[in-house]
Amino acid sequence: MRDNFVKFAREVILQVLFITSQKINSLKNNGEISVAEKLEDEVITKYEKLYLGFCEENISNNKDIDWDNIEKYIEEIMTMYCLKKENINILIDTREKLKNKSGAQVVKRLFEYEKKELNKTKYKLIDKINGVLDKEEKLSLDLNNAIQEEAQIEIIYKLQPIREEYRKLESKLIEIQNNLDNVENKLNKIWTYEIYGTVSEEDMLNKYNEFSNQ
Repeated sequence: MRDNFVKFAREVILQVLFITSQKINSLKNNGEISVAEKLEDEVITKYEKLYLGFCEENISNNKDIDWDNIEKYIEEIMTMYCLKKENINILIDTREKLKNKSGAQVVKRLFEYEKKELNKTKYKLIDKINGVLDKEEKLSLDLNNAIQEEAQIEIIYKLQPIREEYRKLESKLIEIQNNLDNVENKLNKIWTYEIYGTVSEEDMLNKYNEFSNQ
């Protein structure tokens, strides 16, 4: 019985996260960044923690949880977001039927593919940076050993583009790492792809292809 409630609570929270994430995307598209960020901080952060809590193994057997209060809390959330019990149950059934063949798997695979490609780019950049640093180290050594001013100036002249190249590569690496952290974060949070678990794999792929071709 408690297992059923945990499943029900997870679905309620997923719907809140889905509704809120859709609203955030709409706000960002309309340039209302500050409002979107406020929703991320005040709503997404709160409910993603709650969702991960309900995803923990053996939560149903946790004797320290006040289940009566939790049930009341879930009911309050449903009222706040106008969610109906019958609709949540339909979504649960749909999620079960589409298990391993839903939009959630499509989105998860996309995240994993993005992570793989970002890692490839990251390590290629690191190799380039190491190559540039080797060049800089050699020229710096030559500069230290140079006695004549003319030779020193020539080496300094050669160092400038190398250091500029390093700064550009470093900037790209920081950007790639930020994107990689973002994708890994999405994979770790689970809800970011599970919100699409009530959409069929075929429908999700069609939507993705439609979006990609715009």
